[in-house]
Amino acid sequence: MALAVFALQSVFVPAYPGRDMSRYLQTFFQLGYHVPVYPAVLNTRGPLAALGVAVPLEVGGWAAEIWLALLYASSIVAWGRVALTFGSRAATLTSALLLVFPSYGILFHQLASDALFAAAFAGWAVLLSKAIQRPSMRTFAFAGLGLGALVLVRPANQVLLIMTLLPFALRVPWRDRFAWIGAFFIPAVAVSQAWKVFATIRYGEAVTLRPSTGLVAIAVLLVPFVLPSPWRARAGVVAALLVVAAVAIKGVPGQTPAEYTRSVIRNESNQFVYRSFELDRIMAPENGPASRRLARVVQRKLLTKEPYRSYGIDVHEFFSSGSDRIFGDLTGVARAGDLAEATREAIRRHPGAFASSIGRTLWDQLANRPVYAPEQVTAARTQTGSQQGQTDFIVVNGRRLPKPSEGQPIPASAIGPLLWTPGGSAREVWTSPTEHSFVFSDAHDERRYNKLGADVGQLASRLPTRDGSQTVIHRLNQISHRFPPLIAWLVVGVVALAYRRPRNVLVAIAPCVAGLVVIVATALVAPSVPEYAAPVSPAFFPLAAAGLVGVPVRRGRRVVAESWRPLAGLAVGVAAAAWAAKIYFDRLKAFVDGAGAGNDLHVFLRASGKVLDTASPYAFHADKTFAYPPFLAWLVAPLHPLSSSAAGFLWTLLSLAMVTLALWLLDLRDWRCYALAYVFLFTRSSIDLGTIEPLLLLAVAAAWHWRERALQTAGAVAVAIVLKLFLWPLEIWLVLTRRTRAAVLAAGFAVALAAVSWAAIGFAGIGDYPGLLRRLANEESTSSYSVVALGVRAHLPLLAARIISVLVTLALLAAAAWVARDERRSPRDRDIATLTITLAAALAASPIVWVHYFLLLLVPLALTRPRLSLLWFVPFAFQPVGEAAWPAGDARNLGLALAATLVILGAAVVRPDWRPSLSRNPPLRLSSWR
Repeated sequence: MALAVFALQSVFVPAYPGRDMSRYLQTFFQLGYHVPVYPAVLNTRGPLAALGVAVPLEVGGWAAEIWLALLYASSIVAWGRVALTFGSRAATLTSALLLVFPSYGILFHQLASDALFAAAFAGWAVLLSKAIQRPSMRTFAFAGLGLGALVLVRPANQVLLIMTLLPFALRVPWRDRFAWIGAFFIPAVAVSQAWKVFATIRYGEAVTLRPSTGLVAIAVLLVPFVLPSPWRARAGVVAALLVVAAVAIKGVPGQTPAEYTRSVIRNESNQFVYRSFELDRIMAPENGPASRRLARVVQRKLLTKEPYRSYGIDVHEFFSSGSDRIFGDLTGVARAGDLAEATREAIRRHPGAFASSIGRTLWDQLANRPVYAPEQVTAARTQTGSQQGQTDFIVVNGRRLPKPSEGQPIPASAIGPLLWTPGGSAREVWTSPTEHSFVFSDAHDERRYNKLGADVGQLASRLPTRDGSQTVIHRLNQISHRFPPLIAWLVVGVVALAYRRPRNVLVAIAPCVAGLVVIVATALVAPSVPEYAAPVSPAFFPLAAAGLVGVPVRRGRRVVAESWRPLAGLAVGVAAAAWAAKIYFDRLKAFVDGAGAGNDLHVFLRASGKVLDTASPYAFHADKTFAYPPFLAWLVAPLHPLSSSAAGFLWTLLSLAMVTLALWLLDLRDWRCYALAYVFLFTRSSIDLGTIEPLLLLAVAAAWHWRERALQTAGAVAVAIVLKLFLWPLEIWLVLTRRTRAAVLAAGFAVALAAVSWAAIGFAGIGDYPGLLRRLANEESTSSYSVVALGVRAHLPLLAARIISVLVTLALLAAAAWVARDERRSPRDRDIATLTITLAAALAASPIVWVHYFLLLLVPLALTRPRLSLLWFVPFAFQPVGEAAWPAGDARNLGLALAATLVILGAAVVRPDWRPSLSRNPPLRLSSWR
């Protein structure tokens, strides 16, 4: 099946060069050299990846595509085998998800290390699962060999050595744990360091691949643990004697432990230089003395030479450019120690920017970075040929110069690649601001360099060059964009595992943890690149499959599982409460520090100033237009004399209080649900922007709580409608539930409130109000989360989208009428379902719907799930949308909002006897207020 899927994809998506394919080809050819030409690629590329990329091309271009197909199929089979631990349904679900996962399929159409790493990681996951299920010296030794192979595919995978601590998670005697750690760690170190030993012997000083003294020392210390009991003490004594003798004769090799620790603390490995300079752009001379020393080196060695001199690059532009060309020159002229000192100063000066950048990179890797296939391969070649000879120019200091490509400040790096030239020197020579060439002092070195380039070019040209279907590729990329991100599968897996607790759960968790280790380690030092996370992304699918459909634990172990759920509930509640406390403490502190009121509250305060002067508050100001009856302006008027900061501070406290009181009136007593409600995106958006949604929520909650008291219900409904006209379906709810007296009173109260508030300003602006609403709807309806926006996104005319909005509203009201007369439901359930559908009708009828409107979803959520359950995690689907972001027709944001809304509304409308039984999956339970 996997081969058939790949063959179908290959009809439209031909194999193409992946990231840095030429670098792996350079590595491959230099593996056969006794003297390397370009040692930097040997230092940074794995030998197995070089062989896996180049050997198929040596056979022929067709062989590369067959090789990629075999890797794709074998990786899917491997992940299916891992998921089979949890039953056939889990294996089938995992395999099916991977077959329809566009990013994973596209990854295997790229000839580079990424596809090789993906296949090797899948194979290693199988070895890891066997070691967990049948732990022994032999199974962990094979897992260690697989881990060493992963390092030879991609050297950065050395971070996965942390996974050798996995035996600590097994319930076995400590002696066995240490033995299995040694069996896991020693083969991994032996394989990964053997390549460095070989490279050092073969290439000598040309490469910097030196075996890690620390890793080898740890491996030696673990040797006694893997030996039989009678030999452990003897081996330990021999190892200690050898270490003492080696130190006595040779001294301490390399750095002492204290020196090594100091090196890590001082960041002398410069792992954050790239992020600080190119990604975060926080390096600058004003950061400190080390940064100023570095700036002087740059000024002396680079800025006085071409191309910097002619293009007028000064120190400020040099450090703020974020250019990879400039970064290459910086690392070429500065000492490692100077770079490390300047990097530390930059991080200390800008810790927030540095940390937030890492956080954004990590989030992008988990939530926003699918793999895309190139859509314009053919067009790019055509365009290149048609635009030859056309050059843009810029004027620098009165001199007309060619404009650097790719938005760079200079046409190329001043310093060329660092080559190994035994016969003499090789350097980049600039003869003009744009003309430069690489000059060798020895002809033999030049011939070796040219031969390497020719061999690489010849081999790379064997890759299939047939054109693909650009239309199909575009559609495939669209599907890849819309496919649920990794974070979704991770959340689903964690939550589902917390409920179902399948057998051998560590088999699903271990590969997922390994994948997260790779993603987090990469995010610390590198930008967000889809191919960094894609090879390990399948690890999240068995986790989700195991949690959703995996074979559950034996009945005898269910008590243990259920005893764990209260702890999970406590953890969720505490985490949400801490998050909420931080969010709103920071918000209140910002007001204390002088921050102004939120956008909506600012509009309300301006309108209240108008009505206090008996003037019309109705003038169009785009998204700052006051579009409410004057009642709201009078309601906010007491805050008008205050400063903007004070008004924002009080309104935030009032909003939090209103949300809390509303949930209490909805009979919610579980403190964890309160904590979650405070951190939902629509709650934060409502409070941060200073909207009236908390007040609307309180009005609806009051109408529900006192629904059997006509006067109180009528007052609450009237206030809700006068504050926000789109809530008029609440009147229908009262009529459908046979509360006619309350409905009549509510209509009368609403008219009275509107009339009195308008009469207080002499009915100023009442004639302009309908036109203002129409203009605002025309301006913003297609850019919101409304049904109208969904229709426009479906390529319908605006008029047709509005008609659909009306039809959907009428259909929902008809459904509410039907549900209100369903005698199979209890009276309370009929009231809940009817209220839920009328609220849905209100959202459907509104031409404009923003994120904070969805705060009303707390009503059906609290009424149907008064205790913590899975449904309380659905609102987190709004998280990627953004608090104040306009979807502007973005299908992803609209889809997230629509899906989450339908799930919550559907859970409240479905009859109780149709809902899934919770007896097999009981909700999280912990002490609550009730």
